[in-house]
Amino acid sequence: MRIEEGQIVTIDYTLRGPDGTVLESSKERGSITFKLGSQRMLPGLAAAMEGMQVGETRKGVIPAGALVPREAAPTRRVLFEEFPEGVKPDVGDRFQAKGPEGNPVIFEVSERHDDGVTVLLLHPLHDTEVSYEVEVLAARKSNLPPPPPVDLPDMSDLLDDDAD
Repeated sequence: MRIEEGQIVTIDYTLRGPDGTVLESSKERGSITFKLGSQRMLPGLAAAMEGMQVGETRKGVIPAGALVPREAAPTRRVLFEEFPEGVKPDVGDRFQAKGPEGNPVIFEVSERHDDGVTVLLLHPLHDTEVSYEVEVLAARKSNLPPPPPVDLPDMSDLLDDDAD
């Protein structure tokens, strides 16, 4: 089955930085299941999976800026008073801060206003070329229920041993 946007897809994947360091991998957390085309999947990886079939493995490189393109980056309004004293952000300036969970957040000024700026919240790997390996394990239409569990309970005690 060829995967298509809107399907529920299960994959195993590994993302590596330019030096070969593993950045993220399902081998550590287990396979992931998501709706292809949803915002849950990194857009660059989803694009790299286009046309794949269940059981297929693909390797390649996602250019810097394409893993989460600027068009997919969320925006936020930041008041000038939220910046350190003396900092006057202008369009194109980049800043790094810590997110709610302590993760680095990169933001780039996209618009300037009288009282603040609008920023793009860029993915931490936005400027990084990323190599990927992805295997499509399963796919189904999103309106179908998930398949039954693979490990079915032992029901041998329910079978009649005398039926020959």
